[in-house]
Amino acid sequence: MRTRSERLPHHSNEGSPVTVDSLTHSALGEFATALLASAGGDRVGVVLGLESAWPGASAIGPALTVRGAPGDNLALHQAIYEAEPGEVIVATVGGGQEIAHCGDVLALAARERGIAAIILDGCIRDRAALARLGLPVFHRGTSPRGPGKHDPGELRVPIELLGVTINPGDLVCADDDGIVVVPHAQAEDVIADAAALEAREQGFVAQIMDGASTLDLFSLPRRQS
Repeated sequence: MRTRSERLPHHSNEGSPVTVDSLTHSALGEFATALLASAGGDRVGVVLGLESAWPGASAIGPALTVRGAPGDNLALHQAIYEAEPGEVIVATVGGGQEIAHCGDVLALAARERGIAAIILDGCIRDRAALARLGLPVFHRGTSPRGPGKHDPGELRVPIELLGVTINPGDLVCADDDGIVVVPHAQAEDVIADAAALEAREQGFVAQIMDGASTLDLFSLPRRQS
């Protein structure tokens, strides 16, 4: 997954900006979501049911949360305007699949603002153009129908995205396997456990290459003949 060396913005629930330590950000970025989900357990949130607009996309950054309205993407336009470089826009828009909330123009604006990714529980359109733009966009489906632009929604408030509570500034990691949300206060512990798990798995790989059985490595019972 991508890493960035700069200090990144983090906003508390009250909206006051602080910074995410660059070492924390870079360390989390070294791990795939599968590893973070396994190491994090109940300390992290796992968002299921969204897919990447193009294969191989990955992103990490503090969440700029958006509570939008179904069929309306004014809140997304406002979020892009207010976003700090490196933030991940995470939007709940009602989960509908009839109207696209994000297309190539919105994604281009986000990319030019330095936004790390857009994640939403709604649809996209202009999928081929989104792939060419290269901005990671994670979504619920596609629709050619465009949205209205009337409801400003709310920014930087706690939201629930497909059953996962996300607070402003939570660290969001996304790739082809899914989306993992790491609460800022849990980041250091999750990083330590992910590093330990990665080392353990690398040991398994070395032993498998030497002929070891996964039944033995994982202490699994053999089938009785």
